[in-house]
Amino acid sequence: MISTPLYGSQLSQEWTEWVETPNKNGTRESEIFPFIKKWISDINPKNLLDIGCGQGICSTLIKKEINYIGIDISNNLINRAKKLYENENKNFKIGDVYSLPIDDKSIDAAMSIWVWSHLENLEKAATEIFRVLKPNGKYLIITANPETFEFRKTFYENYEIKGKLLTGNFDLGHGKKLTNSTLYLYTLANIKNALTKSGLKINYESRMGQIKECPKGLYVVLSGSK
Repeated sequence: MISTPLYGSQLSQEWTEWVETPNKNGTRESEIFPFIKKWISDINPKNLLDIGCGQGICSTLIKKEINYIGIDISNNLINRAKKLYENENKNFKIGDVYSLPIDDKSIDAAMSIWVWSHLENLEKAATEIFRVLKPNGKYLIITANPETFEFRKTFYENYEIKGKLLTGNFDLGHGKKLTNSTLYLYTLANIKNALTKSGLKINYESRMGQIKECPKGLYVVLSGSK
């Protein structure tokens, strides 16, 4: 995605190292990945588009019968994804969330994980999801929960805010960080309005991530259909 922070070599390497380091007790493996697998199992799509696929980790959650397409703006991350995961049912492409290299009404399901808090133009991104989905196609978004931004700010070192954009070094824990990571300080209403304005329906909403430390949850989950 054009506004995701993971386009430089340092950030892409930091992201890759974090994603590829197992952490069974972390939110990623204990909550997010199981939720994605269940969502895919429930809707059982013939093809699935992963918008902002990064180094392709979510492709490992897909049944081999599903045609998976991963899109990301980062050459480094797409190259890593191709090296690790590409096969006859998994295809990775360079692409921009605001102009997806996908035909109209060709996708059964689309998901975007850890991406929307890095996007400058939510409405344009939502419009692209609507465009590529088939009638009644499904979507899933998991992103930073705006209701917990004050708590989330404590994970950043030496951040600065210009307008709605926060930039700083994000502490991933266990000595890992994302350098000059971005966070757009949208409200939850901003995100939901972008989806509904595009024509997408919101059928499900929930929270997850460090519920004990942050009862409202670090992540918001939104899913629905065209």
